[in-house]
Amino acid sequence: MKLATLKKLIFEKNVLSFLRLGGETQSLYRSAFASAADASGLLSLLHEAPRDSHSIAQALRVGPERHHALLAWLDCGLGVGELALRGGRYHLKGKLSRLLARPRNDVTAAMFAEVTRYHFDAILAAPTRLREGRAYTLDDQDGALIARSSRILEPFVEEAIDWAFAQDPQPPQRVLEVGCGAGHYLSYMLRQWPQMRLSAIDMQAEVVASARAHLKAQGLLERVSLQEAQLFELAPPPAGQGFDLITLHNNFYYFKTDERRALLDHVAGLLAPDGRLLITSSCQGGSPAVAALHLWWTLSDIDAGLPRRDQLLGLLQEAGWRDATHRQLLPGESYYGFLARRPAQAQ
Repeated sequence: MKLATLKKLIFEKNVLSFLRLGGETQSLYRSAFASAADASGLLSLLHEAPRDSHSIAQALRVGPERHHALLAWLDCGLGVGELALRGGRYHLKGKLSRLLARPRNDVTAAMFAEVTRYHFDAILAAPTRLREGRAYTLDDQDGALIARSSRILEPFVEEAIDWAFAQDPQPPQRVLEVGCGAGHYLSYMLRQWPQMRLSAIDMQAEVVASARAHLKAQGLLERVSLQEAQLFELAPPPAGQGFDLITLHNNFYYFKTDERRALLDHVAGLLAPDGRLLITSSCQGGSPAVAALHLWWTLSDIDAGLPRRDQLLGLLQEAGWRDATHRQLLPGESYYGFLARRPAQAQ
């Protein structure tokens, strides 16, 4: 490089400022490649054994006419150090890709995918989407991925379930879970209280399928009434047959602002006279991950975003729910459980 060229880079293009960003840009490239490699199945494939490009193309269903583009993508993985090429075969090399590829890290991989696929996109696309009025919809989400990712919260939700079940001398016998997720909380409750009668619904077919597969693997599928349905489609039960407990885990923000009061009123009508409602939810004011989650939902056609803690408590009280209380489930994070008894005037 000529001295004149170097001077131009330093004094005219301020290349030193770009060099200071080297680590940040490298991290972005690495994250983008690892996320795409995980979603495509490449990481799992290479975790089993090294492969040549033709084996990779076959597994990823890439035709011969696009083989050169596949090689260009794999070159990106080599360039950021996530892949290695030895003897014509690709290997996992980078710490990130090796971590995401391990089956025991499935929840971590799902969380990483949620961040890179949804949180990053919301932050990057927010000004454009706001200007153009383009809203996200549930069809923009992979429901099964979100169910996998939310499993990181399982210990905290289990604590909230224990809290709800300990409120009365006799544990709830009839329970409805609204939003069944991966089915883990259903199997948890059945193991803890095997005599209970358990029902569950979810609005996304792929989530119901995921929960059904989990329950079948646990030998519990026949003990749960599981269906794809909307909460508002459920008719009030006959007198004396209401649920003792209804749970909503990590999905209260799936409902619009003007639906949230109606939701509480409808749930009240499904409960037995002294039945309870348990809500677990992220609330506004937490970590960057929670802020990005709130952003995604405010950019969606739901529009409301995450609830505020005081707002949700106030809504329960305004709707007449008795003994409304809450507790922080995740230390240092705005993740809470809310518990309340059915309003006395509910029909």
